[in-house]
Amino acid sequence: MVSSVIKNIWLRLIALGMVLLVFSVAVSAQQLYPMRKYDKWGYIDESGRWVIKPQYQMAMDFHDGLAMVKDTYQGGEVWDFINEKGQKVIQSEYFGFGAFIKLYDYKVSVKPHDHFSEGLIPVTIQILDPTYKGAGISGFLNKEGQLEIYGYYDKVYNFSDGLARVEKNGKSGYINRDGDYAIPPIFRGGGTFANGLAPVLDEATGKWGYVDKKGQFVIQPQFSKAREFANGVAAVWKDFKWGYIMPDGSMAVPLQFRSADSFSNGFAFVTTESDAFFIDRHGNKVFDNDLYDKLCHTRSFTNGAALMSVSPENRACNSYRLAEEVILEDTNLLMYLNTDGKIIYRQELEEYYTINKIRRP
Repeated sequence: MVSSVIKNIWLRLIALGMVLLVFSVAVSAQQLYPMRKYDKWGYIDESGRWVIKPQYQMAMDFHDGLAMVKDTYQGGEVWDFINEKGQKVIQSEYFGFGAFIKLYDYKVSVKPHDHFSEGLIPVTIQILDPTYKGAGISGFLNKEGQLEIYGYYDKVYNFSDGLARVEKNGKSGYINRDGDYAIPPIFRGGGTFANGLAPVLDEATGKWGYVDKKGQFVIQPQFSKAREFANGVAAVWKDFKWGYIMPDGSMAVPLQFRSADSFSNGFAFVTTESDAFFIDRHGNKVFDNDLYDKLCHTRSFTNGAALMSVSPENRACNSYRLAEEVILEDTNLLMYLNTDGKIIYRQELEEYYTINKIRRP
């Protein structure tokens, strides 16, 4: 019965094909960035011009020409996919709370922070039949709306460098585009592949190291924490300090930081005991010092720009956490910085007072 249920999932999901055909369009050369105006989100371009007017409760980054936005529908909150013209690709009636695509007796769950990578997006298949007692099913949808890969996984992650991490029974492994295990689930944790290497948490030592696509350690387990390679280096934590290593395991930037994000577009955000700033690949602080005076937190650079939260008029930050998601809920002033260190857009001070209901001094 279980095998027939899985086979039927593919047939049911064919119905998505007509809806998701727009996924196959080429990605525009224009870069769009989510930005808030007062309490609504829209999208600006590289010059700071509004391309999609502010109208959403929340907006995510574009990937492969599509972005997820939170909207209102019949008195509730729903997530939709829009294209770069602001048109809804998948109508609201396909979604419920948590971004579900409902198909007959199944729900295909897509999380707001998931996105297409190498032509696939990770999904969770939820069987609505209350009599079904089988294991959880997860997989990947392609841009034609077909369930290309599926299996009894607890969780699946984006494809990168031709492999995707999957979790099963509390262990991490990696599958290829055929859905076959390239590396069986034997690690306590893991990250995505880049430069032919992936960080994994070794069961025996309790330390992080890096394996190749055969699951063999290239950089032996020795780190308390480790991130994926990006821009040719990887952030690692050892002896209570963060630094960056090369693919051969040598240090690119010495261990010295309190926290360190992965590099993106040539820059990474780091903190020390008393400071927070972006660095280049050599570990040098970049951009004007005045930029950091009122900085509360920032996202990594994406498509050539970084979304930042700043505190106006020496007021205390509403949040000091450095996380990709936190900034979307922030009520400080938001701005975008490009890779030249120039501010391409900054919210007006009046928006801060309106959002926080603060009387102007």
